[in-house]
Amino acid sequence: MKADRTTAALMQYRADMYMFFSRLFILEVDGKLLADMKNMKFPEVKKDTDFYTGYEMLKAYLKSHDDGDITDLEVDYARIFLAAGVAQGLAAFPYESVYTNKKHLMNQEASDDVTILYAAKGLKAREDMYRVPNDHVSLEFEYMARLCKDAAAAADSADEAGVQNSIKEQKAFCGNHMKRWVTLFCNDVIKYAQTDFYKAIGTLCRGFIREEISFLA
Repeated sequence: MKADRTTAALMQYRADMYMFFSRLFILEVDGKLLADMKNMKFPEVKKDTDFYTGYEMLKAYLKSHDDGDITDLEVDYARIFLAAGVAQGLAAFPYESVYTNKKHLMNQEASDDVTILYAAKGLKAREDMYRVPNDHVSLEFEYMARLCKDAAAAADSADEAGVQNSIKEQKAFCGNHMKRWVTLFCNDVIKYAQTDFYKAIGTLCRGFIREEISFLA
């Protein structure tokens, strides 16, 4: 991949998408975020894709919903990601270990592995905002966003080696971690969500991750 402005723009777009989903999965939506999302410009996408389905569902929800009333989203977030008020196993637990460990336990090998990778990049969880295991989907997305931003900076500087090195790191992280579980996680978000908002977010994220897996193959 060439180290030019086109590559830099692509890498920055991917970083922005990772951070968009990271924010939505780490905390409940607040009124300001919902209001900001109503001003989003939705891209033109092909029909019969997760992107098209997700964007149409999200647009319809945002158009009809009063951004001052977020109770339904708070309740749905707690139900989907924290298993509040639901039977055991009927939730989309946002941790790689839950999906890749045979016993479906938290804080297993995947968490240890990504902690080492984060440390190598000087990254750590923002403890003032949340305290979660390092294999939380939002933290893995933040790590990928960091790698994409590194590639964007290298491309802007015409650093071919820097771009290639970042792509290599992205491929390794996607293959060793995200490819193993994020699509399954998105399937569960869609399955257990009771609001069209989170069904849309799960569908959009599934489409994005499928494109990422293909791009980084």
